[in-house]
Amino acid sequence: MGVPLTERHMSAMSLRIYQLCPLRFKFRYLDSLYLTQPAWGTEEDRKAIERGEHFHLMARRYYAGLDPARVADPVEQRELDHWMGLLQGFLPRTFDRAFYPELDLRLNRPDMRLMAKFDLVVVDPDGQVAIFDWKTERRQPKRKYLIASTQTLIYRYMLCAAGGAYSPQGRFKPEQVSMIYWNPNFPHKWERLEYSEAQFRLDEEYLRTLLAQIYRANQFPATPDRSVCGRCEYQMLCHGRRTEELEVDEQEWLHDEDLSWEKLPDLP
Repeated sequence: MGVPLTERHMSAMSLRIYQLCPLRFKFRYLDSLYLTQPAWGTEEDRKAIERGEHFHLMARRYYAGLDPARVADPVEQRELDHWMGLLQGFLPRTFDRAFYPELDLRLNRPDMRLMAKFDLVVVDPDGQVAIFDWKTERRQPKRKYLIASTQTLIYRYMLCAAGGAYSPQGRFKPEQVSMIYWNPNFPHKWERLEYSEAQFRLDEEYLRTLLAQIYRANQFPATPDRSVCGRCEYQMLCHGRRTEELEVDEQEWLHDEDLSWEKLPDLP
């Protein structure tokens, strides 16, 4: 028997999947049906995902005080080295701030078990803190999508709710927190999203409501939105057709950990 939902730590991805399609959530997190390759995209799409993973690895090594190293073939490595040069110019590693690459946090409450893994958290001596998230897609999401994304909600909330051990004062106040999205393809178009106590309280109530809805669920219906199916690895199980046979407006999608940037629906 699997671990009950009430004892599992939910991530931004798992919550986003549930909101987009409860059946997809069931396949992945209740049935443990993991597929090694996405059912959508071209070979170039998959190479772009791998390139992004290599960049994240090099960034992690750099902010951990290690040599970024060579992680790809010479052609791809040239682009990665260029990206790293841009990153180091944007955010050099210094000794007057605390750098925490790949920081993993978990929140354990009876009604709320959450987890978040940050690309980078940078803490100033006065307690000001910035969450950095690296994106490598060839298109830039609009600011309103970043503000509305589950990732933004979870990351800022989790740093305040569970990141106190990394604060000089023992707790990060929401007003001390900001989240920065940076993409080497758009190095001068980064987005900073500030936080506030009022937004923290709204996020907490939203998460409690969403998690209670998931815990009470006894049915996990498929989404009626077929555009969501176009990038789902389980599409063949639901519709018996290949992804390529479904009509998907590619302009409506921007790949991010196999999910889209579209604004999610409000809770009922």
